[in-house]
Amino acid sequence: MNKNSYQYIVYITLVISSLTACKVQKTSLEDVKAPPTTYQDVQVGEDSMNLAMTHWQAFFDDEHLNALIERGLANNQDVAKTLANIRISRAALKRAKLGQLPELNLTAGSSVRKFGDYTMDGVGNDDTNRSSTVPDDKKIPTPYTDFMVGAEFNWELDVWGKLNMRKKQALSEFMASVEMGNLSRTWLIAEIAKNYYNIIGLDEEIETLLSSISFQEQAFELGKSLKNAGKESQLSIDQFEALMLNSKGILVKKRRELKQAELNLSYLLGTYPENIQRQSLSEVNVLPPALELGLPSTLLTMRPDIRAAEQTLQANNLEVGIARTAFFPTFNLSGMAGFNAFEFSKLFLNPASMVYQLGGGLVAPVFNRSSIKATFESAKAKQKVALYDYEQTVLGGYLEVLGLVNEYQTLKEELNLKTDEVLLQRRSVDNANTMFKIGYADYLDMINSQSNSLVSEIEYIELKIQQLQSIVTLYRALGGGWQ
Repeated sequence: MNKNSYQYIVYITLVISSLTACKVQKTSLEDVKAPPTTYQDVQVGEDSMNLAMTHWQAFFDDEHLNALIERGLANNQDVAKTLANIRISRAALKRAKLGQLPELNLTAGSSVRKFGDYTMDGVGNDDTNRSSTVPDDKKIPTPYTDFMVGAEFNWELDVWGKLNMRKKQALSEFMASVEMGNLSRTWLIAEIAKNYYNIIGLDEEIETLLSSISFQEQAFELGKSLKNAGKESQLSIDQFEALMLNSKGILVKKRRELKQAELNLSYLLGTYPENIQRQSLSEVNVLPPALELGLPSTLLTMRPDIRAAEQTLQANNLEVGIARTAFFPTFNLSGMAGFNAFEFSKLFLNPASMVYQLGGGLVAPVFNRSSIKATFESAKAKQKVALYDYEQTVLGGYLEVLGLVNEYQTLKEELNLKTDEVLLQRRSVDNANTMFKIGYADYLDMINSQSNSLVSEIEYIELKIQQLQSIVTLYRALGGGWQ
């Protein structure tokens, strides 16, 4: 067996060992634990529509809120940053597509060099010029000038599909960035709506406090009149005044919260503070007559975070394949063509000055296999992490919907009870006021009824705002807002 045959056998052995040592086990969505077919303890028909399929403008149906959302989508810096990341991913995708094409470059240059008389090049050039076979127009000038213009190319042959996998990987990463952009939109829409309803709720609480303080002031004045008539003591007057001062302190607190809520909304809008037009709480009409959740499987197609996790998983699957190709030899073609001469006048349109070169090469890893294997193992581990991230995102989405449905339904029951409580407390205030005037109730009855009524009114408003915010969050959790 000659030396060339031995080298050929060694090379084939290396390639076969590379092919058999690193088998790729791709992770597909079929390997992922699928969500349940229904939401636990929630009755949803198979043909039920998904609430998230409603466009956000139709879902909120509030011209003031929709105008704020449009402004936020146009100005919010977080959304702008995700759009910039999408442009970065799009550029990477374009580079990956062009990576399958030969790299072609135009070259042009000139140089001048003086060779020493006692150097190999100097002696050789001088000897060449003395030769009788060299015509005058081909004698080498001193100093030596060199002019070159032409084109060169380099092309890596995609034998193992590496470049094609890079293109698909870049596409998956681009789609993941698009979904992250959608996710930022859904987050922003939900946050603007929740802050908007918080402001509306604080408006209502302030109006309730002002009305209650006005009533308490009347009771305080009535108490002073009765004291002057000898029917009440200073103790009752002090209690009436203390209740009034407590309510005024709560009013100051609510106004402070309102101002901060308006500043928070301005931050989400990406604008400086300005007057915020809004509805009153009684005008808000966003609560659906029935919850339309669709099936859990629709989360996979509607929620941007799940869709982004799916694209990331696919990108990591491709990364494993790309890392595996590093074990195999790479094949390259290269070449150049152009004109080269030591006189500029002889450079162009002169067949004698034409030069070209064409060649190919093969590069196979030998001593760095351990490093390549470490990279391959790292890619496989990242593939597993992406799989767990996807499963965790699906699980989190399913559980989030269940939690929000439970929150919305229990808040609805709580609000029904609180409504009855508020009506009873209002009636008790009227009765206590009437009985206090005619002497059938003392000041403690009056104070307790007013205090309890105010607490019930505030709690009712807070529950109402929580319910509005919960349906907004549920709309986002189901995947609504990015269409």
